Amino acid sequence: MKKSLKIFSLVVIVVILCGCGIKQKKTTVNCKLSQKNPNNGYELKATYTIYATNGVVDTVKTTEEITSNEESILNYFNTNLNSTYENYNNKYGGYKYKVIMENGKVTSTVSIDYSKMDLKKLVKDNMNMKSAINNENKLKLEGIKSIYKSMGAICN
Repeated sequence: MKKSLKIFSLVVIVVILCGCGIKQKKTTVNCKLSQKNPNNGYELKATYTIYATNGVVDTVKTTEEITSNEESILNYFNTNLNSTYENYNNKYGGYKYKVIMENGKVTSTVSIDYSKMDLKKLVKDNMNMKSAINNENKLKLEGIKSIYKSMGAICN
């Protein structure tokens, strides 16, 4: 009887220490960016959907659409976006992307899985990211919202 009471007590302590039963707060934030650049000959519309748990970013899904009447501008964005996402994925990981150029526009769809990304390396290479990372080397929801807002995006 004493042995089973000790085992039961141990199980209760383990459950308490593990935090079993703690609810995870899932959050989805949508940010939108729209920029008209008539002097440069293009317009940009972007949406950033941020998925977070307990204030830490899990993934971000983006759609960027650049429209222009000038093929050279579209070629520039097509090449630049493909190159940027490929380089970031090779260097830091976590990127899945597709860039398509057709009908007077370039559209990129990107999914970034921050659990698969080397955030330490990203911060080392981009010190402006440091304030967006918490003490556990995770991307903070408020940090990424601040980055998008600084680019001119409006977030809900």
